[in-house]
Amino acid sequence: MLNYLPKYYISQAIGLFLVIFAAISVLFISNILPLLWVFPVLFEVIAFFYFSAVYTRKWANVSSVLYQKMLFLMAFAIRVAFVFISYFFFDYMTGQPFEFEAGDAVGYHGEGIWVSGLLKDGKLGIYLEYIGKNYSDMGYPLYLGVLYSIVGDGVLIPRIIKALLGAFTCVLVYRIASRNFGEGAGRIAGILAMLVPNLIYYCGLHLKETEMVFLVVMFINLADTLLRAQRLNFKNVLLLCMVGASLFFFRTVLAVCLWASLFVAAFFISNRISGTGKKVGIAVLVLVAGGLIFFSSLGDNVQEYLDGGDKNLTKQMYNYANRAGGKSNKLAQYGSKSVFLPLMLLAPFPTLVDTQQPNAMMMAGGFFTRNVYAFFVFVTLFVMYKRKLWRNHALLLSIVFSYLFVLASSGFALSERFHLPVVPFLLILASFGITQMNSSNKKYYFPYLLFIAVLVIGWNWFKLAGRA
Repeated sequence: MLNYLPKYYISQAIGLFLVIFAAISVLFISNILPLLWVFPVLFEVIAFFYFSAVYTRKWANVSSVLYQKMLFLMAFAIRVAFVFISYFFFDYMTGQPFEFEAGDAVGYHGEGIWVSGLLKDGKLGIYLEYIGKNYSDMGYPLYLGVLYSIVGDGVLIPRIIKALLGAFTCVLVYRIASRNFGEGAGRIAGILAMLVPNLIYYCGLHLKETEMVFLVVMFINLADTLLRAQRLNFKNVLLLCMVGASLFFFRTVLAVCLWASLFVAAFFISNRISGTGKKVGIAVLVLVAGGLIFFSSLGDNVQEYLDGGDKNLTKQMYNYANRAGGKSNKLAQYGSKSVFLPLMLLAPFPTLVDTQQPNAMMMAGGFFTRNVYAFFVFVTLFVMYKRKLWRNHALLLSIVFSYLFVLASSGFALSERFHLPVVPFLLILASFGITQMNSSNKKYYFPYLLFIAVLVIGWNWFKLAGRA
């Protein structure tokens, strides 16, 4: 069983990416990727794969305590470095320390400043009246408001805190993976989380994703601990409820997926891992929590989404097809759940042509890493099926597939930002797949990469053809 990422897999991935990039540049030369983004894209791919191989070998045999310490410190250092680099880069490029076309980020910042002022004046009720029943997006501005009221309204301190939360998220990923798949897979998972560009990127933005992902991973870690412990721990149950409740104020549908996944896991997880009495106790806990939510105003938010799911997808595809400013894509109107579902484990795909979407172009390398490590997720799913292990990991499988199904049913199926909550769990599944690589399944890796190459080239054609 492997406890590191072999160089063969990284050299194949990096080499193929360079070929894909060159091919797309020639095929679509009139829309070639701006030079500004070439270095970031190449760095994202090369650094992720190269250092994944380096550190999975280097840290394979250190003690667990030392590994977690090094993982946290390295992850924090990487994220803090990016916080400062992105701060000055965005400030130089846009005139403000926010990403390109920063609608949500600027809105959150402004709302946080407003909330801070209301808190200082003892008038928070004005904000609560303004929110009304729109709870799903109030958590992050309220958090910023409280933070601003303590440390001032500069953006650097909140982003350094994001770096801390992101680093601790990597440690939690290691713990979940180790508990499910063993120490070797756990260490690989922690290192992949430390290096994956997508999780690093959001530490430098004023968006809610880093805090939300931290809460999601903490919820799953607590839930997994409860399922695998000998008996229910009141402290962990209470903390689980608090974290689970807070997520309704970040993304309501995601919170529903988490609680539903815990309920499903309580029924399907193997009796060797979780006894019947404890499983019933957890199921009752979820039902009580669900009842409280259903009969509260949060239940209205959930019901509103369920009622409008298909309409929301159709509406969002229409918006993509008819956006102003030369950024519409007429082919988007053909997007549907049946189209998106088969791609959800692989997507999103890198934009390696000039589409006047600087954020997407800048993060294209990060998208490609997802396309590649998805192979190891498929290996894990095959091994689980073949060895009948899926019940042992019902919680991880439930959250991944329930959320991706919901995402495929929305208008954000191929939006990288909305995929972020499941990235840590895909990395966990991929880490186990890496440990299971052998001569039997290794032969499928290169054909898979060729399939990805076709998809990526096709995606870039799609991005341009719909704009013609």
